[in-house]
Amino acid sequence: MKEFWKRWIEDDKKLNNDFKKYLKSKKIKVEGEKDELVKGHLDKADHNLKFVKSTLELEEFNDWAIVSAYYSIYHASLALCVLRGFSTKDHSATLLILIKEFYKKELTKEEIELIKDSTIEKEHVLYYVKLRKERSKASYSTKISFTKQEAESLRLKAIEFVNKVKEIVEG
Repeated sequence: MKEFWKRWIEDDKKLNNDFKKYLKSKKIKVEGEKDELVKGHLDKADHNLKFVKSTLELEEFNDWAIVSAYYSIYHASLALCVLRGFSTKDHSATLLILIKEFYKKELTKEEIELIKDSTIEKEHVLYYVKLRKERSKASYSTKISFTKQEAESLRLKAIEFVNKVKEIVEG
């Protein structure tokens, strides 16, 4: 069975129908206060990244470094949602908004060149999903022993993602 987010990438009808369902169920809400919320989410993403770095120095808590790296990406993702006028507290809804609003769409070459710096590439969407799985494993599994290399790798990817979001926001 194909993962739900892959269907959203491949099937615009499914994407739009699910978007409407999420709006109706209030998993996605129209958001009016953009500037402060975008800044707040980016500040929280930066705060979480600082926590990841300090946690990695302790080594014993690499699982929490992974969780915090995920949440830095999640807050950056929420900033993008707000940028497009939406808010959500649901992880799947967040991913749906990212795919609907930022994943590359079929546009003319000139339009793609014009907005190429403000789109999320497929690998960023895939990374969001991958890190979501890692966060779940770190939060809910009984495994407490993640390597420092695993946590550091996720930290660096989180920094890259947050920086990408800041570029989009500053656009």
